[in-house]
Amino acid sequence: MAWTRYQIGLAVLMVVTGSLNTLSTKWADELTADGEPGSLSNRHFDHPFFQAVGMFIGEMTCLLVFKFMVCYRRTKNIPVDIGEQNFSPFVMMPASLCDMTGTSLMYLGLTLTSASSYQMLRGAVIIFTGMLSVGFLNQKLYCFHWTGIMTVVAGLVVVGGADILFGEETHNSDINGIITGNLLIIMAQVIVSVQMVYEQKFLTKYNVPPLQAVGWEGELTFFANVARIITHAK
Repeated sequence: MAWTRYQIGLAVLMVVTGSLNTLSTKWADELTADGEPGSLSNRHFDHPFFQAVGMFIGEMTCLLVFKFMVCYRRTKNIPVDIGEQNFSPFVMMPASLCDMTGTSLMYLGLTLTSASSYQMLRGAVIIFTGMLSVGFLNQKLYCFHWTGIMTVVAGLVVVGGADILFGEETHNSDINGIITGNLLIIMAQVIVSVQMVYEQKFLTKYNVPPLQAVGWEGELTFFANVARIITHAK
């Protein structure tokens, strides 16, 4: 089935905004500020968990957009499908916990490795999601699925090898740090794949509108992450 222009536009928009997200986050990691008075050293911005909270704030706004769209359509007497709405928001909790853990690990890994490696290694989610979907969703992978997975594996091997052989040291990591960052990103993809499989297995049966699901997930994750930051600060 051929893609529509709307689907192509969404795919391109996802690639562009995802790249801008990575570049802006890494740019923040490279920012420096003057140290304490009398100190010659600069302090780098090193707050991956705060960056994760910022992303969850963005997810929370999806709930506001959903409510606005529903109210607007109802005032204009436009039919709107909001699903059955007979579910508890806490059904999103397992997915929210996976989202919080995976995103935090990814941003932590980004502080140790390059933005290009980070963006490429995120593609590992395809591998783990495919494997878990076979075991827990009883889905069958066809030849084109396996071809895509093997292509991603080959790309990850190239990226990992390039980092080991030609990786440039950053302000807070040497070659060992770069490898650690890459491994954290790959570990995060395992967790993200668990989140995706859970969402498809349990959340789809509730017929939850996508914007509402993302909004609830972002809200639960936001408050959980804020509580963790406050606890760590104490």
